[in-house]
Amino acid sequence: MISKSIILMDFDNIFSGLWALDRGLAVRFASDPKVWLEALAERYLINDRRRWLVARCYLNPAGSVSSDSEASGRLYFSRFRPLWVGAGFEVIDTPTLARNKNAADIRMVIDALDLVNNRVCYDEFVIASGDSDFTPLLHRLRAYDRQITIMSPGNAVAAYTSLADKILDFDAIEALIRPELIERTEVIQLEPQTNGIDAALSQAYGVFIQSQYVEATGPLNIAALAQQAARAVPGARESKWLGAGTFTASIVRLNLPNAQYSDLYLWDVERHQEPVNLEPFLESELPEAVEILTRTIDMPRLTDKAWPAVFAKLAKYAQGFEFNLTESTKWTRDSLALEGIPVGRAAVGYVVRGAQIGGAPLNNDPPPSAEDIANAFLSSIVNQAYSAGLKIDNSDEATVAAWLGLGDVD
Repeated sequence: MISKSIILMDFDNIFSGLWALDRGLAVRFASDPKVWLEALAERYLINDRRRWLVARCYLNPAGSVSSDSEASGRLYFSRFRPLWVGAGFEVIDTPTLARNKNAADIRMVIDALDLVNNRVCYDEFVIASGDSDFTPLLHRLRAYDRQITIMSPGNAVAAYTSLADKILDFDAIEALIRPELIERTEVIQLEPQTNGIDAALSQAYGVFIQSQYVEATGPLNIAALAQQAARAVPGARESKWLGAGTFTASIVRLNLPNAQYSDLYLWDVERHQEPVNLEPFLESELPEAVEILTRTIDMPRLTDKAWPAVFAKLAKYAQGFEFNLTESTKWTRDSLALEGIPVGRAAVGYVVRGAQIGGAPLNNDPPPSAEDIANAFLSSIVNQAYSAGLKIDNSDEATVAAWLGLGDVD
């Protein structure tokens, strides 16, 4: 069966989000949409391969971003319009109706409601936007039993993403736009299944676990890896870890090279040092206000010892390198690992995006300090909490600030 799919693209939202994190990636996304659209037809599937019956791009022709490489100092979105038409998208102009607000979101909602009532029963709606204003629409699509995939390079609020069947975050979007990134990794297949586990699910699970293992510069926390796998590969946990029963049993079946296990860790005996006592940086009991944020907006579960170290490393990266999101998360993760602080790339990426949203992007001139990054991150998570309907009073905010180490960052 072929999935009858729709993609509705808020160009301004996605392009601006990518531009803030990786300008080269943003331009590549806008310049060659046919390549990643064809890749998306085959990858990050919910059920079957996609056939794009409707592909619409909502674009403000007067929209732009600041760019020093342009003679005018602005890169205008209208430059990319014919490329999207040529890629098979129906491009819908959405000029600005109010200050800093175009008509894309309301047009997308109206069109989606028309399409869900169409005589053609579309299987899947791919909504490309990080705007939480779409939450009511997602409730309606789910009520009509439609599959939902969200594309968003930023930290979308949990109330928005929890309604989706599949989330394509920055890393997934980058892999679609830069397919060369995934060609370096050989796919590990699970042993032949006898319990009816879907082959595509098995492959996706094997690819994810292998990539985490290959990229790890130190021992992997098994509990944290299980949480990441459950989010990255929907259906893995529900299938009782592909029929293995437990998460550890499922990764043992992958026969990862040189893998060694303990109750808490997975590591490569040839590349990693045997786990040492990392108790100060492992998950511990969190203050109630922090615990609520980890559940509501997916804030990383780091301890109060780890947060200041993350902010300090990101500040050091910003001062020493030209910003690139992928490289910044790798460099920060590896630098922290050398100091015995196990923080994954996903957590670092969450902080980088939060800092950008909060007003301290790492490509600022001058570069932000660790305190700037921490304060911007705090601002972004408080705003996300409000968007998710969570009330954060002054006492709660003070508790979260203390947990992040504000006042202790260098």
